[in-house]
Amino acid sequence: MKLRMKCPKCGYWNRIDANKLFIEQETKEPKVKAYIPLYKPLKTETCKRCGQIIAEPKELIRIMKTRIGAKNLSQ
Repeated sequence: MKLRMKCPKCGYWNRIDANKLFIEQETKEPKVKAYIPLYKPLKTETCKRCGQIIAEPKELIRIMKTRIGAKNLSQ
């Protein structure tokens, strides 16, 4: 599957080939099972614009939701 990743250095959106995996997460209740979707890149990928390495096969990628325009609450 093709996964879209944003380069942390230049902000360019890249498409990388990755396999989707589900890892079981421990829960407080023994009857409930929770699975986290993770992505494993098929090869080392670099940014098309700046050349920085953005994904390697030995690292799993977890997609997390962020809110756009969220304010920093630590102030």
